[in-house]
Parts: sequence; C-alpha cells; structure tokens
Amino acid sequence: MTPAPLEDDDLLSEIPFRPPPQPSSLPRASAVCKRWCSVVSAPRFIRRFRLRHRRNPPILGFFRDAADGIHFHPTMDHPNHVPSGRFFLQFHGCTLIGCRHGLVLAMDASWDQFLVWDPVTGDKHRAATPPGFGMDKILIDGTVLRAAGDHFMVVLVGYKQEQDPLAVACFYSLETSVWSNLIETPAAEDAMDYAGMPAVLVGDSLFWALYGTGDSSVVLEFDLDRQSLAVIQLPVDAFAKNKYLIVMRAEGGGLGLLSLSEYTA
Repeated sequence: MTPAPLEDDDLLSEIPFRPPPQPSSLPRASAVCKRWCSVVSAPRFIRRFRLRHRRNPPILGFFRDAADGIHFHPTMDHPNHVPSGRFFLQFHGCTLIGCRHGLVLAMDASWDQFLVWDPVTGDKHRAATPPGFGMDKILIDGTVLRAAGDHFMVVLVGYKQEQDPLAVACFYSLETSVWSNLIETPAAEDAMDYAGMPAVLVGDSLFWALYGTGDSSVVLEFDLDRQSLAVIQLPVDAFAKNKYLIVMRAEGGGLGLLSLSEYTA
C-alpha cells in the first residue's frame, strides 16, 4: 500500500526545502510537529538545504567597527530580524577589514595581529601580522575565506612604494598556521590607494581596485589556486573627472566594472 504523501519522509522533506533561506524558515517548519522537527533537523536535510541556497543567502545585516569593538547592524524585519546584540565582539581600538563566508576579519590598533571571528559560534583566532605588512610601510587591505572543513584562509594585499613600486600579497591558512612568503609584482609608479570596497571573489581569484593618478589605476588579482599576484591595467579614462569605478562580479560569472559618472551608472 502506497503511503500518503505527507507520511513519506522523502516527500515531506521537499516542503521545507523549497522556501527561501530566511532565518525563520526552518524554525517555523520545526514548530509544526515533532515529525517535521525531526525532518528539518536531520544532517542530510541540512546539507541539502545549505547546498541549494548557498549562492543566494539572505543578508542579515552588516558589521561596523567602533571604539569598543565590532557591532552588528541588522537589516531584516520581523520575523527574520536578528537583534543587534546577538553579534558583538569587544575589541578595543580594532579596525574591521572585511567579512566573507560568515567570518569577520579585523586588525588590532597597532596592526601587530589580526583576528578572525565567527559571530555564530563565537570562535576567535588570532595570529601575528606577517613581517613587512605594517601600516607605516604598506597600504593594506585583505579578506577572509572559508576553506575545506573548518579551515579558513586570510589574504592580505598592499602597495609598497619604494625605488621600484611593488604590489604585494601574503596569505595565511589555519591548516598550517603560518604565513606565506611575500608575493610581489611590479606596479605603477604613481601612488595608489584602496577604494575602500571589499574584495570581489570571482572563480578562484580575488580582485581589488587601486586608484591612482592619470593612467596608474589598476585592479589587483590574487589567484587562490596558483597563489600568484597580477596587476590588471584599467582603461585610461576609467577615472576621469566625476567618475567612480567599482569592481564587481558580472552576471555571467566573470569580472565586471561598474562606472559611475555623477551618480549615474
């Protein structure tokens, strides 16, 4: 005898599997009854749910640094609203570098060490900043990424203006707990500065925009697989008067450039 659709666990699991991945979706489904709770809490279901929605996760809010630490600012309404006090890291004098894959990257006030923080679990990992990456020598930016398992990787990039200007990069893996050697490549002679925009991940590469004068503006590319650094020259008129350029992921999955001219894209 064929069981009724809602008595078949495989069919039943498709109902909570379909809604958008809002914070309230699974708790609401688990509150229906004990059987539904058992279905949505099963490890197999959780893996499928994450795999289905990993490309379009909801934006719960954003983080900002302050004198006393890193604060969370929610952006969603009830019932998906996450209280601002849910995620707070007391870290006096810190500088927030970036967020990715549910992890937060920050540096202490003296730039002697960095901190990777998982707001959900509360786990924190600290490590000394690599030699040569001090704020007094290199304009610095970076990002954190989740790797296989519970590991993560931190990538720092910068611009060293000496006799021969260089773009530099260095990466740290939790798996090895050591920094790589400095990776260097020639850069434009004119001084460059970061646009303040987060790194863009496209395929296996990270991209940052560096603004300079004249035709010296470039995009830095760090290839995660090859562990190499490259400089991509931007069009000469990319930063003409009243223009602002943003590096972004294109709809087709490649690297895109958004040019803003007097607030018109």
